[in-house]
Amino acid sequence: MGGPRRQARRRHDGGAFSVTQYLDTPQGRRIAYVQTPGAGPGLVFLGGFKSDMTGTKAQFLENWARETGRAFLRFDYSGHGQSSEDFLDGCIGDWAEDALQAIRMLTTGKQVLVGSSMGGWIALLVARAMPERVAALVGIA
Repeated sequence: MGGPRRQARRRHDGGAFSVTQYLDTPQGRRIAYVQTPGAGPGLVFLGGFKSDMTGTKAQFLENWARETGRAFLRFDYSGHGQSSEDFLDGCIGDWAEDALQAIRMLTTGKQVLVGSSMGGWIALLVARAMPERVAALVGIA
């Protein structure tokens, strides 16, 4: 089980390039993610049910993070977007574990969790599991 792997570059609507990388979790899942370096507390976008990290909310937030110099992480839960596994084999517990692993393995310090729809519930589960790593929660629809 390893660290990040780079894939291809994609044009970001802010003009910058986003690089999709992959995280292999201890559960054997491969999680696709895009990360932007910057100051903390960092921002972590948690998508909704059947959503992926290429949605407009995630990309808008990434643009804002770049413009303001904030660290930012967006990722696809297992069974979503570019991540491994079949959607029908997953459940919210699996997706919460994906979020926990992404935050543990890809970020440092406190994070602001921005959860969209189901991602808001996952943000609460993350905050309960690792309160020391959460600076704030933001729920959006």
